[in-house]
Amino acid sequence: MNNGTVKIGARLRHAREGARMSLADVEARTSISKGFLSKVERDNASPSVANLVAICDAVGLAMSELFAVPRTTLVRHADRPSLDGLPKDQAVRDTLITPEHERHVTVLETLVTNGGSGGEALYTMPSECEVCFVLEGNIEVELEDSTYALGPGDALTFGAAVPHTWRTDGAARILWILAPGLPDPRKEVA
Repeated sequence: MNNGTVKIGARLRHAREGARMSLADVEARTSISKGFLSKVERDNASPSVANLVAICDAVGLAMSELFAVPRTTLVRHADRPSLDGLPKDQAVRDTLITPEHERHVTVLETLVTNGGSGGEALYTMPSECEVCFVLEGNIEVELEDSTYALGPGDALTFGAAVPHTWRTDGAARILWILAPGLPDPRKEVA
């Protein structure tokens, strides 16, 4: 927002590019010229309501999303919710880095003080993609069909529905990134 005016151009361009469409593709679907579409995306022209509806329909963007005020949330280190319960290991502490209401991505930090694991049993997460990024220490991630040794700076990306677990013999600091975000991180992980 700028002086009470919503800048929609970048949102329209983002939706178009996300749909892997060119300006010519949108022109073909809406009969609105590429030149005018370009001006709208640069906020140099204001489309009529009918044209705006047509552009949104063409790129698959809901009008409510076009005018939604983006949410910005600061989570201070000291205010992170602790996710006690999983794994049931005293040497492991999980905290939620992203806000609980964030549905696009969930980021968790796992601190291991002196060896620990995600448990002996393989588990899955209710998401599509999971990334394990090792900040400190060395860990072993076991997927249903293979095992990976990871050190600082290593990242392993896999399907969150793939049964998996992890373990370490020493101290470690790990980021877990899940997309889309968990429906309720405190219940899913705890």
